[in-house]
Amino acid sequence: MAKKASKQMKEVRKQVRATARGAGDVGKKVVDTARQTAREVSKTRDAKRARKQVKSASKAVKAAAGAATTLAKTAAKRGQEGAKKVAGSKEVKTTKVSARKAADATKKAAKTTTKTARARSSEATKKARTKVGEARKKVAK
Repeated sequence: MAKKASKQMKEVRKQVRATARGAGDVGKKVVDTARQTAREVSKTRDAKRARKQVKSASKAVKAAAGAATTLAKTAAKRGQEGAKKVAGSKEVKTTKVSARKAADATKKAAKTTTKTARARSSEATKKARTKVGEARKKVAK
């Protein structure tokens, strides 16, 4: 019984190998046939026309990409020019001056102590009193 089983196993292995080899051969044949078909198709007029269309389309895409980049560069350049115009405009200059004056005024205000503030206010009240007195004299005449 054991001999019969080993013979059968040997036969099975032989058949499996043959099947595997056959499958490999079939795969090779399929690949070869596909390669030949592709060669034949590539030689046809339609394929040549399609290749030309692909070339021209790729050139058009490249040209469009180039145009897009130049457009972006131009837009950036125009933006910079506009920014320069705005920076050099009269409005910006006056704003700078007023901002500087405001900053100086705040610095001065921060520097003033209570002593100087009292002195200034007393001076202002003296001036105001003298002006009021002069005005009363003029009205009285």
